[in-house]
Amino acid sequence: MLAKHRKLSLIVGLSSAALLTGELAARLVLGLGTPPLSIEHPSIEYMFKPNQDVSRFGNRILINEYGMRSESFPPQRRDSSEIRIMVFGDSVINGGSLTDHSDLATTLIAKELAQTKNTKAIVGNISAGSWGPGNWLAYAKEYGFFDADAVVLVLSSHDYADNPTFKSLNPNTHPTRAPVLALSEAFNRYLIPYSGNLLTGMTREVFNGSTSEIWSVDAAAIQQVLVNLEEFLLLAQEEGRKVVMILHPTREEMQNQKMQEGHYKLSDLAAQLNIPTLRLKDAYQQPLANGTDIYRDDIHINDMGQRILADVLLEVTPWPTNW
Repeated sequence: MLAKHRKLSLIVGLSSAALLTGELAARLVLGLGTPPLSIEHPSIEYMFKPNQDVSRFGNRILINEYGMRSESFPPQRRDSSEIRIMVFGDSVINGGSLTDHSDLATTLIAKELAQTKNTKAIVGNISAGSWGPGNWLAYAKEYGFFDADAVVLVLSSHDYADNPTFKSLNPNTHPTRAPVLALSEAFNRYLIPYSGNLLTGMTREVFNGSTSEIWSVDAAAIQQVLVNLEEFLLLAQEEGRKVVMILHPTREEMQNQKMQEGHYKLSDLAAQLNIPTLRLKDAYQQPLANGTDIYRDDIHINDMGQRILADVLLEVTPWPTNW
């Protein structure tokens, strides 16, 4: 009986030690247990919870007081020479947990503009996974444009039918609270979904709070998106702000050299409003032809893709003439 008791105690002790080691490794090595948190919002639908600074997979995820993936800055400029650019988008510009703050296109251009123009440059990364025109419009109405000189909108073809649904947030894709255990997050958010994919042969992308979805494409949904987008663009143009639309292609669009329907509907609307439109397929073509992969999956770009996006922003965005 004593031997059995000792054996049981040894098993319990070893199991506890293994769990503790796994928990520490998940937290300290992977950064699990402290995901970037989202909050529900009555008009925006959802956004990142303001004032976060966490580490995930070795990457810094910084969220400022306005829910942007950007450094903190005052809402109004304090110096007339200061450069201010607000970039709106979804998980493409947000970068997700696999992109460090320093490697974001918005961070890169803020640093380079400050150096080349010898003045302070603020670039807001206003984004969240699966956001669309309705979310951007609501955010702009809630927070404004922060004295921006220029507003940049980065869209993909699927955004032409992406309307807010105001459904309850999925804790595995848009967590609103930190899990009790890092190991539980590892199993629930990553291991179980990806294991299911392997078993069923189905593809499911989980990318820092965004899950790829098949949008419900119908005439009413498309019309509502275009109405929201037009209102957003007109609002952005007020007070003399420069506005530019950038269209980001998916890997499939690049491989097929054929843009989806949404690409043309979005660009047509911009043309009607005399807003310059840049198609990133031209910038992506050369590195892909040279064998450099700029994608993490079908939609999201890696660090090289962020660098290319930053270069394009620096070269072609219509910055104010007094810079």
